[in-house]
Parts: sequence; C-alpha cells; structure tokens
Amino acid sequence: MRAMAVILLGVLLIAAVSPSVSTGSLPSDYGAEITSTGFRLRSWTVRGTNVIGAGDRGALGKSLPLWDWLLSEPWPGSLATGEYQLREDRDAIVGTLQTGSLLVEKRLQTVDSNRALLNVTFTNTRDSTFKSLVNWDSFDLGYAIAWAGYLGKPGGEQEIWMENGQLHIEEKNWVRLGAKVEAFGLVDFDEDLIALVFPDEKSVALWLESGSWGVETRAEFPPLVLEPGESKTYVFEVFVGHIEELKEVYPEIYEKLEPFLERNRFEITFDSQAFPIVGEITNLTVRITPKEPLDKTGRLSVSVACGEGTFERTYPVDLSKESKVTLQITPEKSCRIKAELELEGEIIASASTTMRAFERGKPLKVVFVWHHHQSPGVWPNGTLHGPWALVHTYDDELEPYYDGGAYYFHAWILQKYPEIKMTYHLSPSLLWQWNLTNTGWCQSYPSYQCFTRESPEAKKVREAMRLYRYLYEKGQIEILSSYFAHPIGGYIAERYGWLDLLDYELSLGKKTTEEVIGVDASGIWLSEMAFSPKLVPLLEEHGFEYTVLDDRCHLRGLYPYSPYHLYAIENSSIKVLFRDHTISDDFAFNNNFRSEEEAKEKARKIVEEILSVKEVDPNAEVVTIAADGENWIIFSPNPGLTAKYFEYLLQYLQEAQEKGLIETVTLRDAVSELEPYRNATPLTTSWLCSWDKWTKEKKSVQEPMWERDEEVYNLTQAYVEKCGKDETYEKALYGLAQALDSDFYWAEFSYPPHVYAWLNWTENLVKDGLKGCSSTNVTPTTTTTSAAILHDTTSAIETHSTSETGESTGSSICGVGTLSALSLLVLLLRKKE
Repeated sequence: MRAMAVILLGVLLIAAVSPSVSTGSLPSDYGAEITSTGFRLRSWTVRGTNVIGAGDRGALGKSLPLWDWLLSEPWPGSLATGEYQLREDRDAIVGTLQTGSLLVEKRLQTVDSNRALLNVTFTNTRDSTFKSLVNWDSFDLGYAIAWAGYLGKPGGEQEIWMENGQLHIEEKNWVRLGAKVEAFGLVDFDEDLIALVFPDEKSVALWLESGSWGVETRAEFPPLVLEPGESKTYVFEVFVGHIEELKEVYPEIYEKLEPFLERNRFEITFDSQAFPIVGEITNLTVRITPKEPLDKTGRLSVSVACGEGTFERTYPVDLSKESKVTLQITPEKSCRIKAELELEGEIIASASTTMRAFERGKPLKVVFVWHHHQSPGVWPNGTLHGPWALVHTYDDELEPYYDGGAYYFHAWILQKYPEIKMTYHLSPSLLWQWNLTNTGWCQSYPSYQCFTRESPEAKKVREAMRLYRYLYEKGQIEILSSYFAHPIGGYIAERYGWLDLLDYELSLGKKTTEEVIGVDASGIWLSEMAFSPKLVPLLEEHGFEYTVLDDRCHLRGLYPYSPYHLYAIENSSIKVLFRDHTISDDFAFNNNFRSEEEAKEKARKIVEEILSVKEVDPNAEVVTIAADGENWIIFSPNPGLTAKYFEYLLQYLQEAQEKGLIETVTLRDAVSELEPYRNATPLTTSWLCSWDKWTKEKKSVQEPMWERDEEVYNLTQAYVEKCGKDETYEKALYGLAQALDSDFYWAEFSYPPHVYAWLNWTENLVKDGLKGCSSTNVTPTTTTTSAAILHDTTSAIETHSTSETGESTGSSICGVGTLSALSLLVLLLRKKE
C-alpha cells in the first residue's frame, strides 16, 4: 500500500461550544492526524491513547474514518483516494483536490478535545453542469461520507445512528436503510468508546457494513448537481471519545444510551445442551458475569415457561465474581426463559432466551452449497491484476486459528468432519487461476511480481486442489461447474439474446472443470443466480441436470410456496433446489464476533434455524443453504475467528446428525433421493430479485460498458456473416466472455479498465480478421477448442496486448507472463497432474 502523508492536527481548546471563542492549547495527550490521501482521520488521541483504527480494504487502503464518495464514481472514488494539498490555517487543517471538473476543499477545525467541525466544499470549475446521481435500492443518491474502522481494539463495534430523536444500535452487514439521520457512527460498549458524526443536513439513506477492516456506518445524501461556478458545502460536527464524555456536550444522546450502559454492567448468558429432544430432561445453566464487580450479593430469578407449564426459581449470587446456577428442564417444542438480577430491590440486569426442542423422526436433509469464485482478473497480456483466487488460497489470512487462506481452509477443515457432506462450486475462472501454479504467473497487484511453479505460494494452491479432489473422490463433497467467466446469463439471454456467447462459456467452463480438477460436473451454479427460461435448453445441451436458485427471488411468487422440496423446471429435465434466503444470508452476513463464545452461539443458532423449518412446513424434506464460500470470512472484522465459526457450525451439524435430526447431503444426493414436489418455472431474475446491481445502480458507469459490449458483439456477428464461425470468431467469444464477467459491473466495485481492455482486444482481433477473410474461404468450427486454435489465440494475445487502461501497446509478452497467458487458453490440453 502506498505510504500516506500525514499532518498532525493539534487539538485546541475552546472555552465554550461556539467555535468563534478564542482558543488555548490542550495537553499533548490529545490530538488527531489527517492523511493527505483522501483527507481522512489516521488517528484520534484521547487521554494519551489513539482510539481509532482500521484494516486494509482493497483499493481504499486503510478503511479510515471520514472517507467520502461521489457515488457516480467507481468505488472507492477520487475523494477517498486522491492526494490533497494540505496546509494549516490557525486551528484548522485545510486540504484541496482537483478531481475532474470539481475543486474540492475540506477543512477540519477543532472545537475541543473530543470535537471537530468538518466542512466539505465542492465547486464546479468547468463550463458544463456537474452531476453525481445514482439510484440504489430505489434511493436517488449523490454523495456519501462514512465513519469506518474500529474503536480501540478491533471487535465489539456496533453501528449507531439517531433519526427523529430515536437512537438505533445494530450489528448489520450489507444493508441500506432509508434514514434521515441526525447523527451516525460507531459505539463499543466493551471499551467505553463512541464516535459520532452530526451532518448539517439530513441524509436520504444509511449504509451499514462490516469486514476484516472494521465496521462502517455511511450516510448517503441526495444527488449533487452543480451549475458552472456553483458551490455546495456539507458541514459535519464530529465527536470522538469515551461514552461518559458525551454527558456534558450531548446530554440527550447520553440519556438515550444509559439503558444500554446499564444492561452491559452485568452480563447474563444461558447455556444448555444443543438440540434438546422434546420430553427428555436437559440441563440449563444461567451465568452472571460482572464487568464492574461489586462486593455484594444479588438475587437471581429464573422463570421458565414450556407450553402450559411454568415455574420460577430464585438463587443468591455473588456479584464480586462470575456466578452460575443450573436447573433441569423437560422441554416442549419451545420454552421461554427469563432471568433477572436484582440488587437492593432494583433490577440491574435482565436477559431472556428461547429454548427450542426437537422431535425425533425422519432426518431432515441439509444441503450446503459454497460458491468459490474469483473473476479472471487478467489483462490481455497475461498479467493478473486481481490475483485473489491465489491470494485467498495461499495467504495465511486466518491467523491465529488456521493456516492458509479461506479457499484452502474449507477443504482442510472438512477432513476433520468426514461425516459432513457439502457441495462446492469451484468456478472455472478460479480453477484456471489455480492451474497457473503448474506453470507460474505474474501479477500487477499490489505490485508487479512473478511466481514460479516451485514457489511456496504455488505449492500451497496445488495442495488445496489436491484436497478438494481427495474429498470429491471419497464422496464427501460434490463439485459444480458453470460458465467460464461469471456472466449475468439470465440478463444477457433476456436483454440481448447472445446465446452463442453463453453456449461458448458453458462449453469452456465445463471443460475447465474437467481438465483442472478432474470432474465431469452434473450440477451447475448459475452466476449471480441469474435465471431465464431461455437458458434451460443450453443447460440440457451441456449435460447439466440440476442447479440452485433463491427462494425469495425465484420461487416466492409460486404457490403453494415452500423452498424445502425438490422442484422440476417446467418442460425440461432440469431439477432445482431453492436456497433458504433468510438462513443463508443470516449465516454469511451477520458475523461481527467479539469472542469465540459469540461465534459458537451463532453457529448453534444457525443449526436451530435449519431444524425449525419444520415448524413452517411440517412436510419439509430438504433445506438448502447457499452462499459465497470466502467473502463472509475474509470481509469479516476478524477472519480467523469467523473461520472458527465455520468449524463450530461443522461441530453442531455433526451433533445434530448423530442425534438423527438431520442428514447432510450433496446436491447430487438430494436430487437423486427426492422426487420433485412439483413442476415450476422460476422467475426471471437474480439472487437480488432484479438486474439493477449490474445495470442501473451506477448507470453513468454501467450503461457505457453495456453499450460498448453490444457494439463489439455486433461487430463479431458481422464477422460471422462475412467469414463464418471460424477460429477468430471463437477467440472473439473468449474476449467477450472476459469483458462480461459480472464482477466488473457490480455497482460498488465496477472496474471499467478490465472491461474496455478486453473489448478493445476483441475489436482489434475481429477487425484484423475482417481484413483477411472473404465469404468464400469460411472454415466451420465447433465451440470445442482445438490445439491449433489455442496456439493461434495465444499468438493473438501477444500481438494485441493492452496496457492496464486498455490502450493497445502492440508489444508481446514474455517470461512467466507468457506462461500465464498460455495457461489461460491451453489448460484444456493439460491433464491433471
């Protein structure tokens, strides 16, 4: 990561709240640092200790507080990554940046040891109107600013905001809410720290997110439109410090926080046997943990309500140390348990929980499908610009719990639980990158470097491949295939009708799976779960028999509605299981754990949610959980602990399976063992219930890419009309496949340089081909890539290599880079080692 220049902002004391009052110096144990990159907070020192921080977040660098974004720009945008010219102006730091037509000035002025004022001014310096406008989740938005990272030590942060005088404290991830916030930020009760931003104008929406870099609360404001010479200023007041320091300056907020503070003084937790059986005696333990020990004795009251039966027990507890009591329960299907801790006639802590009990019977089948995917982030010259398929396999990103990356971990940990079956989609573009370790590769991110076949990184990736193959051969996992490069197939089929391209992608994808990992896959993962009935004949033609879709988006409009059965797609041989959207997202997105105990409890609740589907559908046969395989680990606040969460899940699945409550099966097992519940035609959409994420949410960026896609595709069809479906045509389909990977169209992470580089490469290829052919020398080919075609395509890559911006360089590639490009297209000639 590039080094960030910083200026120390000496925090100055103001005698009153008004910034116009004269100032005097504060003690040296207060202060803040501002980075020149993005004009963000690097540190905020209170009582001699820095209380803010952040982890790395890709192109954003450190996910430091007060990063902002013109939402019409590709994430993370120029405001957060541009280099500001910094200067001191009395008690303030001022930064200026020219980005396109905008002159940006940011001014951070101290108010007192805990507060500062931030002004962000945009001035349109051009002769035309400036507009920043996106429509995300039906909200028209233009500018956003975030408090991100962590407070004190990583972990324990919660999102906090105030709207209409109501305080909200949550732990949510990847959620956008309509919210006219009066304040937003983070709070950590364990460390008694809080950071709040008070905008001068109310927002339209609020974005909540967490990852390995920390937690984020982001306020999103209306579209920003500026006529020539016009300016717009956003004003924010910032507070950072200990919660108790709110009392004097924001007493109304402190008052709203007091109930949360009281509840956190003594912690009451419950522990019971996992998955108790209805009618069988089980133990319940209630534990009291003081965060501020008292040399006193309190009284704990525990009430239990199971069906029509209720009882209450009272116990004395020592408040100077951790205490626990254990009682026996004969549970019904659901028991409500409440515990109250009383001291000197006042209730000082309370907690409640529901104990679910389950009936023995025919085991419920459970299918887990993990989507392991990384885009083929490669330039046409063979250099990887996004080597995440490799990094998240070889890198030790799960310390101190496990070795290797998320992809390696999945296969390694399953060996410890041989009775648990799961299904993995190893996307062909991910497998292609893994296959590079047999030759070597070069990558341009984070800096240009090359790796040989004998490097430790290459050996680690090949070990992961060996583990997946081993698990597959012993029948513990199933491996799915898909398109080669993750297109939004349903959208492309419906909007453009480019079925020849999708046919090519399916052919190359399935062959990649077979040649790299040795699996002739019967199941397919539809990228982005993008379904259209127009795809069904293609799936059948390529030998696919079943897939997974989303219950909320693809099934909910069909009645009787139940995702807990096998379905047959109308007028076809294709079977489909519908994932439980709620449980899948709950597992993958809500994992901001502060301790192993929290992670373990959440894993248990996930299994309880699975078992509880029979309360919704007593005839349920199968529950399908489908999610990304790696993102919920690597983007969590603590990746190592989140990986531990997965192992706890395996432990609880094993326990439930041993009790005869569930049976984990592969997707193939479920399809072969169940009869279709009914025929259905799934709705034409994606797992997000629309195409907007890739087509409209960042229209100013996405629309030109789709228009350019169409232009180059039409050129390819003109070539077919004149020259036929020959080798050049097939190479052109390959270039289009690279350009149409959905990852590069996702609104928040769109990456036009990749798209345009491959479209330029394809256009040049086709135009050269048109010069050298006539309709009388057509040589028909099939979509099966021959050795001669692969050799010629590699030569084409050498001739038409492009720079990272998509500019044609006209130079060839060499060394390990040649091996990278060669492997990209000749992997079908190689047999697995």
